[in-house]
Amino acid sequence: MNARLVGIISAIVILVAASAAFADDWRVFGAHGTVQITPKGGSPAIIDNSKSPMMKVPVDATIQVKGQGKIVVVSLKSRQAYEIGGNSSAYVEANAVRALSGSVVAKSGFVKPTGKDGKMGGIVMRSIGSQGGCLKLLSPTKTTIMGLTPELRWENRCSGLSSMTLTILSDERVIHTAEVMALSHYRVPENLLKRGNRYLWMVDGGTSYDMSSSVFMVASDKEREEVVQRMKKAEAAATPEDQLAYIFFLTDKGFSEIAKEEIRKLHSLFPDASGLADLL
Repeated sequence: MNARLVGIISAIVILVAASAAFADDWRVFGAHGTVQITPKGGSPAIIDNSKSPMMKVPVDATIQVKGQGKIVVVSLKSRQAYEIGGNSSAYVEANAVRALSGSVVAKSGFVKPTGKDGKMGGIVMRSIGSQGGCLKLLSPTKTTIMGLTPELRWENRCSGLSSMTLTILSDERVIHTAEVMALSHYRVPENLLKRGNRYLWMVDGGTSYDMSSSVFMVASDKEREEVVQRMKKAEAAATPEDQLAYIFFLTDKGFSEIAKEEIRKLHSLFPDASGLADLL
């Protein structure tokens, strides 16, 4: 290992990022039919179902489902979920949704956060070279991935830089290096990554340029199977509430990049849902 790489590795500081703390608010995960929400002291409003996914529901509001519809509301803090059925009404409290009439039942499948929010840890490095910040890693960064041969992608805005060194490390040990000429992507070779392991990868422009690095995890066999099963369930249900439950499951388990792609797909189906747009 050359002296420059030793110096770079010694400059790495792994930061353990705390899990994101959601506000203690309620969100609509799915609305069907005619649903009316009346804030405390406010006027009743009929929900536009095309805009409802991730819409905020204020505490002390009353929710009424008219006819044969339903609405699913979820606390982003506790992940408690409630389904208010047809011809039913409920009152939204700080920690629960209480039935006023009809059918209001707790809904399963909305797991409480485990502490993994996709922010597996950041990389902080000393500035290297004369063009700071001109190399930026795009994917995979601070996420868990499914496959063993991911495509590594980065952005090169360094003037005159056409040749870079790509390095992959496991437990501070270099397991792969490659010279990349005028590229912004690189496919990891087979039989290199192992399931359940954490890796650091970096792109280095040399002494006169910048470098950039980040980390990713490779899903274990158990994690991969769990994601596949949850994905099949979400696709079979094809409702916004089940798809959002799947997205938050992915986020909790560290699959942040897959979760973002699923958010984009859902947002394309509900382009007017401002709550979904906030997640992008």
